[in-house]
Amino acid sequence: LETIKVAFFTVVFPKNEKFLLKFLSSLKSQSFKKFDLVVVNDGLKNFQDFKDNFIDLNIIDLDITGSQTKNREAGINYCIENKYDILIFGDSDDFFESNRIEKCVELLKDNDIVVNDLNLFDENLVYQKMYLSKRLKNYQKIDFNFVRNKNIFGLSNTAIRLKDFKKIELPTDLVALDWYIFSKLLIDGKKAIFTNDTVSYYRQHDFNTIGLKPLDELSFKFALNVKIQHYKALNKLNKNIYIDIKKLANKDFAKKKIDYPLWWEQ
Repeated sequence: LETIKVAFFTVVFPKNEKFLLKFLSSLKSQSFKKFDLVVVNDGLKNFQDFKDNFIDLNIIDLDITGSQTKNREAGINYCIENKYDILIFGDSDDFFESNRIEKCVELLKDNDIVVNDLNLFDENLVYQKMYLSKRLKNYQKIDFNFVRNKNIFGLSNTAIRLKDFKKIELPTDLVALDWYIFSKLLIDGKKAIFTNDTVSYYRQHDFNTIGLKPLDELSFKFALNVKIQHYKALNKLNKNIYIDIKKLANKDFAKKKIDYPLWWEQ
């Protein structure tokens, strides 16, 4: 394990500043210590103050201002170019169980992708523990068919093995960026496994792109458009994936109420 080059990647920006202390503290407390924290800094002017308070973390600060997609693309490509073996994702408004990096490194020895469980919390109060385990079993293998019309892969509960990865270029008009990235990897034959041996604490707040919470009419219409956008992007990779996109999207949303819905499933 000591020879593995591990990167933990996030994006910071002014709106998330108030959450950074909890985020960085959870990384400082990781049982696996030998990793770099690769940060795309999108306009947070006093990020150096946080770096000064967490000198135990090896923080690599990339000063990049762009769209959500291009920020992630730049960070991922930095890790590929610098030959990291493992890339672990975490949003800067969330925090993580102390064994998260250790467990990801362990499971990535035999898998290409690890997706871990989520505890949902709001204003620091955890109100739903082990959310994904309501639908998934520990060490369950996940293939593309499982995420064909829904998603469990977020940029706060995933890790990938970067062996043989080439630099990526992401479509600029995507909202469900995480869903696209991991769908593409699964279509390309990468092996994914789910675990609840560790968790990410997933913050639910007003400016989530979309959370794991009930839809209203506005968010329903937004999610429908996101799904159509997602299907079109995947069809550019493989025209046989989705035949009648609009019919499929509306069929997805015509389902009866789902207990413990996953992202984009309702």
